[in-house]
Amino acid sequence: MGERLGLYRALAEGGPATSTELAARTGTVERYVREWLEHHAASGLLAVDDPAPGPLERRYRMPPEHVPVLADPDHVGYQAYRGVEAVRAARPMPDVVEAFRHGGAPPPLSWEPEGRAEFNRALFLNLLGSRWLPAIPEVDRRLRAEPPARVADVACGTGWSSIAMAGAYPKITVDGFDLDPDVVAAATQHAAETGMAGRVRFAVVDAADPDLPGAYDLVTIFEALHDMARPVDALRAARAMLAEDGSVVIADERVEDEFTAPAPDPDRRAYGWSVVSCLPSVMGDPETAATGAALRPATLAGYAEAAGFGRTEALGVEDEDWRFYRLLP
Repeated sequence: MGERLGLYRALAEGGPATSTELAARTGTVERYVREWLEHHAASGLLAVDDPAPGPLERRYRMPPEHVPVLADPDHVGYQAYRGVEAVRAARPMPDVVEAFRHGGAPPPLSWEPEGRAEFNRALFLNLLGSRWLPAIPEVDRRLRAEPPARVADVACGTGWSSIAMAGAYPKITVDGFDLDPDVVAAATQHAAETGMAGRVRFAVVDAADPDLPGAYDLVTIFEALHDMARPVDALRAARAMLAEDGSVVIADERVEDEFTAPAPDPDRRAYGWSVVSCLPSVMGDPETAATGAALRPATLAGYAEAAGFGRTEALGVEDEDWRFYRLLP
């Protein structure tokens, strides 16, 4: 509610407010907003100047240290999108229960009513071109060199990884591919809004399509390989897209090298999402690899070898959530 209705942003930008004032700022209903404010204050997410006055007189404010997390989608610490993720994970649960009983996959979720969280937007815009790719010297040099490099961003989602790469490397062109027409439409709009439409294009394409166009200097797959029903086919298609001396860069979940129990927090988070979302989404394909979110390095290397790559390099890119790999023909 706070993210989708703009309640967080209205408090952060407009300052302290009563429930009546915040409802007026956001075009919402006071009684609902009052309950939301009281919940957030009781939970420590918001502060209340004085709890003693009556419900309509209390003034609520957002502590400054909470603003990046709740109200600044450009900050790498932004987390309010997780509310949208939680709603989307919960909505198909009756179908997931039936899938556990009978197999198959739940029906795909529509875009609305709550929309989708752009959970990697700030990370891509702040880190992809300034920290992550520059930490891969061979890739960084090619993206800065002549002739201008061509990049294919496979499973590009709403386009922020493609836009971030084009923004950081002004010579390159980027083609973003995704299977979902809704996210491709959103990505196209984002490219236009950021002034990148001339160098960034998006298309609805299956990552496992063996007829994808070739001659790309770099093919990227960011936090998406574990969500693909046929990752070997996708990697085989990515290999076929490469120009001479090109490479594939993959980022996926940072989990332990081997299964452990009890496991550290990253593995727990990966399994939590895998049970309710990542695994069910691919179980409808009779040839699915059924990877799940806990994509371990040896599994990825096995997929790469089966796809015809000669070498898989685990890269020293520092990030607490993702591991980075470079695949070479």
